[in-house]
Amino acid sequence: MSKSLPFSERYSLSLENGYNLIEQGVVPVPGIIGRPAQNYATDQSAKLSIADTGTSFSAGQSLSSSDDKWLRKVGAEQKLFGGVSISGSIGETPLGTTNKSVTAGFKQSW
Repeated sequence: MSKSLPFSERYSLSLENGYNLIEQGVVPVPGIIGRPAQNYATDQSAKLSIADTGTSFSAGQSLSSSDDKWLRKVGAEQKLFGGVSISGSIGETPLGTTNKSVTAGFKQSW
């Protein structure tokens, strides 16, 4: 689910909330009672975009049944020129370390 809230012609805020549930069935084995396994994941994020500069800032968090704790993440993206952009983020991992990334990209449509 997502909602975009424009503040003006220059600023907008996008809010997203997602939920995923996977239930895996069990093959019956005589004499053993099985139960289906359930795995879930949820994520929430907010993104502030500044239209005339091509800059956006994001913050979010995710939770899954395998991690059982909220993992937070922040990031930024800058659109440069002619379809070239650069982005970076830093976030928590289930082991307590940080996950850092810097990405550059090019997108062209014709």
